[in-house]
Amino acid sequence: MGDVENGSSTGTTGDDSETLASGFAPEPLRLRFGGSLVEQLGAQLYPSVTATIAELISNAWDADADNVWVTVPLATAWEPQAEVIVVDDGHGMTRQGAQDTYLVVGRRRRNGPLKDKSENGRRVHGRKGIGKLAAFGTAGRLECTTLRDGAVTAFALDYDSIRRLSPDTDYTVEHLTDVSPPAHPDGTELGSGTRVVLSQLRVKRQLNEATFINSMSRRFAIKGMNVFINENRLERFHIPLEYRFPKDGVPNDDITQDDEGWAIEWFSNGNEVRWWFGFTETPLQEGDQQGISVLARDKMAQRPFKFDRAQGTTAQLGQEYLVGEVVADWIDDGVDIESDLIQSNRDQLQLEDPRLDELMEWGRRRLSWALRERQKLKAKKAADDAEKNPDLEKILEGFTKNERRNLLIVAGRLSKLPEMDAANVTDVMRGIVDSRSEVVVRDLMDRIADEDDPVQDRMWSLVAEFGLIDARRLKSVIEARLKTIARLTEAIVTGAKEVPDIHNLVREDTWLLDPRWHLLGHEIDVMALPGVNFVPESDEETGNQLDFLFALAPTSPAPKDQVVVVEIKRGSHSTGRVRKADLPEVNKFHQYVLAVQQHYEKSTKAPVVRGLMIAQDYTAGADGMRKNLEQIISPKLEFKTWDRVLDETHRMHLGWLEVSEQRAKRRES
Repeated sequence: MGDVENGSSTGTTGDDSETLASGFAPEPLRLRFGGSLVEQLGAQLYPSVTATIAELISNAWDADADNVWVTVPLATAWEPQAEVIVVDDGHGMTRQGAQDTYLVVGRRRRNGPLKDKSENGRRVHGRKGIGKLAAFGTAGRLECTTLRDGAVTAFALDYDSIRRLSPDTDYTVEHLTDVSPPAHPDGTELGSGTRVVLSQLRVKRQLNEATFINSMSRRFAIKGMNVFINENRLERFHIPLEYRFPKDGVPNDDITQDDEGWAIEWFSNGNEVRWWFGFTETPLQEGDQQGISVLARDKMAQRPFKFDRAQGTTAQLGQEYLVGEVVADWIDDGVDIESDLIQSNRDQLQLEDPRLDELMEWGRRRLSWALRERQKLKAKKAADDAEKNPDLEKILEGFTKNERRNLLIVAGRLSKLPEMDAANVTDVMRGIVDSRSEVVVRDLMDRIADEDDPVQDRMWSLVAEFGLIDARRLKSVIEARLKTIARLTEAIVTGAKEVPDIHNLVREDTWLLDPRWHLLGHEIDVMALPGVNFVPESDEETGNQLDFLFALAPTSPAPKDQVVVVEIKRGSHSTGRVRKADLPEVNKFHQYVLAVQQHYEKSTKAPVVRGLMIAQDYTAGADGMRKNLEQIISPKLEFKTWDRVLDETHRMHLGWLEVSEQRAKRRES
């Protein structure tokens, strides 16, 4: 606006009307792009070494390469002179080809004459023309040497020089001379191909070799091109499994299987999906390995995830063992931007697109089934293993079939503990059988049997450590709390309404939200305080209140030295989709807490006022705002997900078991 008022040559001035009147058109306005756009499309879209190298491998695939050789520093700190080198034996590029294709940012490759095919007919990975910028997620400099039709073209791109460009300046690519043509790692000349060298690497920490190889193997399922990493051939993703579906079971008899052990299904619109789900024997330590990846055109289109499925009481911890793949080639069909269902970084789906609703709903159903099926198989295996212990035969004589089955499950749990041999299992089972006439013991056994595997293992480990009589007193309290945690988890997963379901649970047991709150009561009606003006969300069909605002304070006669304002949001919609708190809701909650704080500031001894909002997830805008609000000193605000609340409470109670065990050992000594 300043330029207009001052009549400068930039922008529209009063002279335009005179120019138009004389028959001459004014200088057209132009949309310009600054060099910092490369930072947005490169460093921020491809922030990991894995993502960078994956894009270079995809370029080799699109060039019809038979082989691609990657050299990357692994298991060692990256020195200043370190480099990442990727060589392929594809078609390569002529100088003009490099100018018209590789050096054009945002080129819509699939709109060209070959559409979505390579020169040799492969279904290409490239689409939006920004994958080449992935190099700048890892490196400050890219050198490309390419060979085609006997001619070598070599050039370099410098990240800092590009991003400092002003919008009216083109980047002059650095020409390289006296460079050798691309070659096989053993020095053999290639007839054609491309070598990309990344230097000025910004990653300072060393890469774990096993983790890097596993991540790369999950990104590709390509056939017809060999990928070598530090001279070792990259094998198809494989991990030892305890159970694999569909081999170990299918949800229904209509599902077919191929020769490689994949299940095949079709959606209502005719789209095909192929899948397998598996569970490892021990939890997957790398978080990015847990979950189901989605592949399209033999490349990962969605990093491992869990279809936005919240954890539930049925196999709640089973997701830590979960791994699998879904092939859905239709996700990457089409040539225009409007048909694209994959985000720009090409390893995440646009999950909010309604065209993926059927896939997401299908995935949640299949995942729920697989978790339940795993529980059944593990229970059967534990019982089968226990039956192989001949010493149990005499102990279990005289019990009914159902009683025998339950006792064998207990024996199976005990036999899995590393410190328990067959003799110890027999001794503990004899003690359980001898004490089983007591109602509290029978009830305890039944309730423990309902818990997930790790919880059962921990509980029966303590039973073995303490002896049944000492353990049952402790267990009856802790296990009851675990059961309450399970009820709250189930309410969150099934989309229970905040009022009355979730509210009633946390009102009776405030320690569910924070185990430190067991001394706080629930006696303040926040909505009755002046200035709060709380308007709850309501169910569109029934009109019932869906969220709730309340406050906790010490129960009289204790002094009211702190007040915690809590707002709870439901965990999921009735459709099963995770319910996300949005920016207006976060801002409103902040205002509620401020109103409560102002109310109590009138008191002689004003209590400390804090706030806690709990939702299953937060939108991007809400997430950014909550991070800012959590930096405020007063009132102190916290924003948690239900997963975090339940995990913290669950782990604290398991920690309670650990402390009890240590105290018992000290008493025994």
